[in-house]
Amino acid sequence: MSEQYDLIVLGGGRAANLAIPAAKAGWKTALIERDRLGGVCPNRGCVPSKLLIGYGEAARRVKEAERHFVDATFHGIDLDRVFLETNHAIEPVDGRYEGRALEAGVELIRGEGRFVGPKTIAVDGRQLAADKVVVATGTRPAPTPFPDLPVWTSDELFPFTGEPPRSLLVVGGGFIGTELASFFSAVGTETRLFTRGDRLLSREDPEIEAVFTEEFSRHVEVFKRSQVDQLSWDGREFTAEMQEDGEPKTFRADRVLFATGRIPNTEKLDLDKTGLEVNQRGFIPVNDHLETEVEGIFAVGDINGRNLLQHAASFQVYHLRQRFLKGARDPIDESLVAHAVFSHPEVASVGKTEPQLMAEGIPYVAVFEDWLNSARLLAMRIEYPRVKLLVSPEDYRILGAHLVGPEASTLLHQVLMLMRLKNDVRELAQMIYIHPALNEILLAAAVKAVGLVRKHHR
Repeated sequence: MSEQYDLIVLGGGRAANLAIPAAKAGWKTALIERDRLGGVCPNRGCVPSKLLIGYGEAARRVKEAERHFVDATFHGIDLDRVFLETNHAIEPVDGRYEGRALEAGVELIRGEGRFVGPKTIAVDGRQLAADKVVVATGTRPAPTPFPDLPVWTSDELFPFTGEPPRSLLVVGGGFIGTELASFFSAVGTETRLFTRGDRLLSREDPEIEAVFTEEFSRHVEVFKRSQVDQLSWDGREFTAEMQEDGEPKTFRADRVLFATGRIPNTEKLDLDKTGLEVNQRGFIPVNDHLETEVEGIFAVGDINGRNLLQHAASFQVYHLRQRFLKGARDPIDESLVAHAVFSHPEVASVGKTEPQLMAEGIPYVAVFEDWLNSARLLAMRIEYPRVKLLVSPEDYRILGAHLVGPEASTLLHQVLMLMRLKNDVRELAQMIYIHPALNEILLAAAVKAVGLVRKHHR
């Protein structure tokens, strides 16, 4: 016989922040988690990787001090201490979540849950049923082609154990690969990156990506149109037999990191017992209320495949919280989900890219502007940063905004707020900006965009 609950949350990442307020509101709530509470982000993903990037940025500033006429020499960095401090930041995450959950009255069950009926889950020898079930089991790194070798994925990297590598091969040119390659290169690890495609960061606007790749390649040796044919490990180092444009090459390194995407954790859920079917990519489809095709079963975060981003998962959890506990009935609005790549250089983006607008037949004007109108940028003594605005020539709406350069993720929020509240590029052009704040780069681009739209109307 099944034990009855008001809410079962399967997966203790971002969705723990739904279970906790539900329990506080008096709902009988069960939270099932097979691993560490908090999910990938604070334990193995965005938090520890960004902590590393902070150390990498400090090392890079020393290496590049000469451009400010500062006589400085980089003698190295205590990587053992760096990884120790990063591990210390990860360690208390699970306990913090557990304490909050138990204090709120959540029944926390450590184990792997499987469906045995439409809204019934078996775990740890028990059967639990609920009126509402939220699936939030997330994703994991795509399997490597060499499962018997001690290669890294982002899951194996944190918490870090062993010796920091002197040399590293990174396979994959997306968010994770470029961020971690940037850190290791900055702290003195000989770093090479291999990608199958013609571009790094393939989802970015091509003009922004081209600037990124040129600057990134100054620090990391990049091989495009490449693949690993064979990989061996002799107990001390890896030997990789590669192809680049069909030409064979051999590389050796202390470590190999695969960052070739993520796949959903659905295969062990026995979803067939619910009547649910995954899509072609293995994710659980949901509607704009985050409900699956089975009434009462919801899916939030990476598992639904809408946006594989921590902040999107948090927003989805907030949406369900408002729906369950406050009676909200509006569909979720994820039309403006921005993202950033915290590599060197930093990239941030929201909205459409130019190829997307062209493919969809949407009219636009484009501004691709350097940041040299900002004295703050000039003080940094770099020239590569760019901003790209894509604007509707019909009504001045910003269709896309893309930046590459220092603090790009922070600067983008000014555009993001405008797009959310009153999407009109003229508002961006008519603001009074603090001079000489870095945000002035948006002023210059907006003024040009307004001029192009007015020219279009003549």
